[in-house]
Amino acid sequence: MTPTITTTISRVSNYQGSNSFIIKMKDSLKKWGNLTQKQLDAVEKCLNSRVEVKVEELSEEMQTIAKYEGTSTFVLDIKRKLMEFGTLTENQKSAALRTIQKEDDKKRTFQLNIPTVGETIKVGRTIGQGLREKYGLKFNPILLDVTKVSAISPKAVKFEAKMTVKRGDVCMCCAKTLTDEFSMLTRMGKQCAGHMGVEYIKDASQAERFREEYLKKVDEIGVFEFWIPKKKIVKWEGKTEVILKMI
Repeated sequence: MTPTITTTISRVSNYQGSNSFIIKMKDSLKKWGNLTQKQLDAVEKCLNSRVEVKVEELSEEMQTIAKYEGTSTFVLDIKRKLMEFGTLTENQKSAALRTIQKEDDKKRTFQLNIPTVGETIKVGRTIGQGLREKYGLKFNPILLDVTKVSAISPKAVKFEAKMTVKRGDVCMCCAKTLTDEFSMLTRMGKQCAGHMGVEYIKDASQAERFREEYLKKVDEIGVFEFWIPKKKIVKWEGKTEVILKMI
């Protein structure tokens, strides 16, 4: 199926106008799964003729586009095509709706300044890799101590955070379970210590020295600033999470 035919088929499938012929072809398409070349030619001719579009009779998604009053030239062009021809391709509709949603999310983004002392967040590998690239690290930071929540949108949260300094039962860098004696003493595996640039311990007496050097490295690396989609937050320990769920 050529791109032109595919586009025509898509426009017929998504047609929301009142042209009886195109409605009939839409029914035929649902029944048979295709149209003849003559039908396609006739449909294309009709679709390229200006039609009267009754917005209130459009689907909810099409009404969203038809009623768009924003400033995106892309969406405004899609809206013009909808009002001229009474239909859009699936790609046109999806792209316009995504752009409208992004604009709406931006309008509903709140700038905050909520200190979150003592709160820790565990992020997914994708976020960790993004931080690695952004800050030129040799590892993916996964477990982080949140210092501030600086913004929130309907779908994401913007954090400021540092490498965790909390002692727990998982690695302070990659959050993997600690298994051997030295890693449980340092709260970090040997490989992660190498990535952090901290000399690993050779016996238990060096644990405190390791801790001090690690804390210096955390300060050297400094504060990370990043957005996380809410659904990508693996674990967030703290009272602020409860508050943000209510926004």
